[in-house]
Amino acid sequence: MTGVVTLADGRDLAYEEYGNPDGFPVLSFHGGLSSRLDAAPAHEAAVLMGVRLLSPDRPGIGRSTFQPGRRLLDWPGDVTALADALGLERFAVMGWSAGGPYAAVCAARLAGRVTAVALLSSSVPLDLYGSSRGLTMEDRLFLFLSRHAPRLASTVMTMTIVNASNTRLLREVMHAIPPVDRTVLREWGPADQALAFVREATRQGTAGCVLDYQIFGGPWGFSLEEITVPVQIWEGSDDSTGPPGYREFLKRHIPHATVTVVPGEGHLSLLPHQAPAIFAALLGGHSAASTARWNVG
Repeated sequence: MTGVVTLADGRDLAYEEYGNPDGFPVLSFHGGLSSRLDAAPAHEAAVLMGVRLLSPDRPGIGRSTFQPGRRLLDWPGDVTALADALGLERFAVMGWSAGGPYAAVCAARLAGRVTAVALLSSSVPLDLYGSSRGLTMEDRLFLFLSRHAPRLASTVMTMTIVNASNTRLLREVMHAIPPVDRTVLREWGPADQALAFVREATRQGTAGCVLDYQIFGGPWGFSLEEITVPVQIWEGSDDSTGPPGYREFLKRHIPHATVTVVPGEGHLSLLPHQAPAIFAALLGGHSAASTARWNVG
């Protein structure tokens, strides 16, 4: 189910709702060149685990209004407005890939409301990490172009994603991912269904995605050491999309972090296959039966 919250500045913030509507709320922040739809594979696990899974589109992506000049530090304000509109007092957050920083900044700035965090194949602050080595060629290209030639970045995205046929786009994606991720994409159905989360990212054009890459490659604007809530760092052993050693970097800088490396999982397969374990870790002592005390009203 798609919902929309109108923010104080008049922007719309769209979100998709999965799982158990009476469950403990978990906010899922999508990856790069992705959208609110990338949480769909966790729907059944969310129902099973008593999780109300809410997945918002970032500004300019999917159905959320573009926000010129937005920063990573603006995101906690949008999340607060969404949580208030939905009557959520406390909630867990998780971020996949380029969505990891958005989960991390909420953990740092909304510590009174965020109960736990999951970083799934998360990106790292590249200015501190010191290298983009290990990222995919596509990510490195868009990071460079979004910073130095944003119009060209938009043109390349339009040519390679927006204007590409589903068959061609799926072929390119399949070529770049490990076998376990190819299997997952096939399980998601025909190309138009399997790639729906990517297509939705550019519903309004490419401006939101270009700005997303600028934020991805820029300073995060806060210190990882500010995070005081429990953080679980998850990665598939077959995921080769991130910088080598990134999980150790995150664990070193986040005070209460643990790392789980799942044998045989990739970048796309991690959430569909491991959602029950991820939710179990996020829920801790919370359950659907105790959700009422975490809601406002």
